[in-house]
Amino acid sequence: MKEANITDRQKKENAIEKIGEFHRFGSILGLERMNELMKRLGNPEKELKCIHVAGTNGKGSVCRFIYSALLANGYSVGIYTSPYLTVFNERIELDGEYISDSDLAAYTDEVLEKVSQMTEEGFASPTEFEVITAIAFLYFARKGCDYAVMEVGLGGRGDSTNIIEKPLACVITSISYDHTDRLGNTLAEIAREKAGIIKPGAPVIMNVDTDEAKREIA
Repeated sequence: MKEANITDRQKKENAIEKIGEFHRFGSILGLERMNELMKRLGNPEKELKCIHVAGTNGKGSVCRFIYSALLANGYSVGIYTSPYLTVFNERIELDGEYISDSDLAAYTDEVLEKVSQMTEEGFASPTEFEVITAIAFLYFARKGCDYAVMEVGLGGRGDSTNIIEKPLACVITSISYDHTDRLGNTLAEIAREKAGIIKPGAPVIMNVDTDEAKREIA
């Protein structure tokens, strides 16, 4: 058993190293790469009932609250958050357990195989965050969870999590000045980016306290 655990840990470290190689592509907003990658994976995100959470502050805490409430009511629930505090596996959690080392390695290999096909065919390479997001969607769908709580990485409209077409609910925790070089210099511009997660027919829960931001979301 000890030898197997060491092997799993080594596989995980190799997977994290492979994922880290995509850091050189930076953080690029936009869904073109993600849409292509998910299509090649069979669009697992379409099998999930997702609660999508954006906002300047409090995203992680709100995700945890929703996750805990659903778990307490007996549902199988996945949660995707960033960054991690102690171990990489924290970013992808299901039913109170982080993704295992062996699963992380296996799902990484599966996703990166599709990435290789993409780049060989002339498509732009996904970013590091897009690769991790794809792993999370695939993992949750394969495990058949009842709900998936997905935290936006940056902004909303062009974030890789925003391939969710029919969210169960959209949550915007707050709007204030952050990443102004990427999201805009005014609260209205930032709100417009974060409100990009809102989809027709999905209920919206928000805690936005400035009229400028509220007008954009409404």
